[in-house]
Amino acid sequence: MKFLMYTFGILFSALIIVSMFYPFLNIFGKMDKIDDPYYFLVLGMDTTDVNEKVSRTDSILLVSVSEKKNKILVLPIPRDLLVNVDNETIRINAVYVKYGIEKLKEIIQNIAKVKISDYLIFDYSLFKEIGDIYAPVKIYVPKDMYYEDFHQNLHIDFKQGYNYLNGEELLYYARFRHDALGDLGRIQRQKDVLFALMNSAKNSGFSKVLYSIQKVLDRTINSFDYKKLFSLFLVAKNANISFLSLPVEVVGDYVKVDNTKIKYMNEYLVNFEEPKEEKKIWITFINNMEKFNLSFYTVTRNRWKNSSGYLIEIVDVLPNIDGIKHNKSYVIIKDKINEKKIFDELKNRYSKIAFEIVEDKDLYFSIIRFLSENYYNTLNSDAIILVGSNS
Repeated sequence: MKFLMYTFGILFSALIIVSMFYPFLNIFGKMDKIDDPYYFLVLGMDTTDVNEKVSRTDSILLVSVSEKKNKILVLPIPRDLLVNVDNETIRINAVYVKYGIEKLKEIIQNIAKVKISDYLIFDYSLFKEIGDIYAPVKIYVPKDMYYEDFHQNLHIDFKQGYNYLNGEELLYYARFRHDALGDLGRIQRQKDVLFALMNSAKNSGFSKVLYSIQKVLDRTINSFDYKKLFSLFLVAKNANISFLSLPVEVVGDYVKVDNTKIKYMNEYLVNFEEPKEEKKIWITFINNMEKFNLSFYTVTRNRWKNSSGYLIEIVDVLPNIDGIKHNKSYVIIKDKINEKKIFDELKNRYSKIAFEIVEDKDLYFSIIRFLSENYYNTLNSDAIILVGSNS
């Protein structure tokens, strides 16, 4: 009899446990894996009602996720970024309200060179509601923050150091604008809030996580479903999160994409590894033409214009070195890795080239000594080229 009661007790306990965890098991069983890599947009609207018609998008974030790399990259898009839409130049924070989410996705896809799968549009009151789920949320305040606006019933008074904030206070902290850093400071505080909420979620039970996911679905305009958001949380739970900066140029009161540096950013977003910046090849040119009536500096600069991969230094002083014949052309290449690239470039820029490679060590050091005596530092030079009239 005791054995039956004992067995019944175990079975009854097991049924209770299964019933408690069935929702989680059900979710796991039907889980859809997100793509890898996976990209989505997060838009923060300058309103307390996401369905309200507003004049601007206050925050635009491109989020890149790779489960294989265990990384999440967050790229804030500046609100004042100038973009062209239907032959009209406007700020990017006006695109969503004027043209819709698909047009905004298209523009950011063209900038970042990635395929954006989903989007989530929230208003700032969401900070308050999610913050209340995990409150008190630990935030480090770098310096005292004080601001009062009786018209909006807004009262901010945070002291330097660790603060434990409820949802409303978290909202105030994220939206605080009144410091010397302006928008940059506000973006940093939004990062602080994101990391703090993420840490709170990691250390919370599944019930809070599931409740907050449902809250996000209910309180935002989005293209997600419950399973995809939960999958995203599972990836983010242990991922390393990094914030990137879009390379921009300042144009008056606005900014535009810096096309000379955007390729670096695009590689980062695709490969989830910081690209090694391509080192420019430093070439020192020496005028070795005994009779040359033009400006060697001007002629060489013009010949090497649009040389984006090179740093050019020009020495317009005729060398007087034993073993160097004037009007002949010589080349010294310090690193053999660059040799083919440099010679290919020389062939493109000097059609009748006849460069002699300097291999004699005494001659090499004589050229270095000549440059040093004329106050030229050759430590950074990858190649030294003496240009004679035969070129």
